[in-house]
Amino acid sequence: MNTICLVEDEADLNQMLKLYLEKAGYTVCSCGNMLEARQYLNQQIPLWVIDIMLPDGNGLELLKEIKRTHQDASVIIISAKGDRFDRVAGFEIGCDDYIAKPFLPAELVFRVDRIYRQPASRAEPKEVLEIAPYTIDLSKRIVMQDGKRVDITSRELDVILFFIRHKGQAISREQLLDSVWGSDYFGNDRVVDNYVKNIRKKLPELSIETIYGYGYRYNL
Repeated sequence: MNTICLVEDEADLNQMLKLYLEKAGYTVCSCGNMLEARQYLNQQIPLWVIDIMLPDGNGLELLKEIKRTHQDASVIIISAKGDRFDRVAGFEIGCDDYIAKPFLPAELVFRVDRIYRQPASRAEPKEVLEIAPYTIDLSKRIVMQDGKRVDITSRELDVILFFIRHKGQAISREQLLDSVWGSDYFGNDRVVDNYVKNIRKKLPELSIETIYGYGYRYNL
């Protein structure tokens, strides 16, 4: 279901982005503020596009609400501020991409296409990975432990899968950023440290070794 919830308070920009996304084949639910967007929280929306600066609140708060209710939903953050803190904070909470104003509508379509292509583009040898004591269901993109689901964001899972695919290798922060966040990410590479910290807290049995001054190594 290629449905997108677009939350943008600039009416002209909202209409233009909606038009471009619909021409690209997506179904778009258009909202101008957080109040309108919250009406869609009880629906299964796979992808959200959210402006940070909304008339009735901060889009990062909406991002938190989405991740609490729909852990697997993907989120692209839009901001006119170009503030590095917003980028880092967004990725820490669990957004999948970040785009700064001004931008071309075609760029947003490209980023949306990339997110929707990601699950199909992963060439994992099995649908389920057993990394004791964890079970990773690749088709559902969830992690289980002792029959219970672990609260893992989509981006955290991408980081985990990258480590698993490169087990035993020394991985730099730059490699992780380029492979998981994309080559067009221009934020602080320390966001990787925050993600690894969260993964270690949620999956303490996953052996991720710190290589000081360089990056990390996953040891099976």
